[in-house]
Amino acid sequence: MSVGMLEEKRYTRRVSQVGNSLSVNIPKDLAIKLKMNKGDEIEVIYDEEKDGLVMKRVNRLPEGIRPEVLGAMNRAISKYDKALRNLKDR
Repeated sequence: MSVGMLEEKRYTRRVSQVGNSLSVNIPKDLAIKLKMNKGDEIEVIYDEEKDGLVMKRVNRLPEGIRPEVLGAMNRAISKYDKALRNLKDR
């Protein structure tokens, strides 16, 4: 590996059926590294030359929302998800 190149890490995943679609999960350590949260969007690109897929996280934010505010909100919701759901059901 040359200087400046990132270490490549490979994962093997099984394709599952979810309704009429196919699904592949993302390993937890990779989701953490990419700062991905439930509900985030990804772009799937077919690379014809390599006959493979490239997935990229989509960074779309509603107008006027700063990324750090959205990140804090997502962390809070994830951390307190169970408590918030319990409050909703009361």
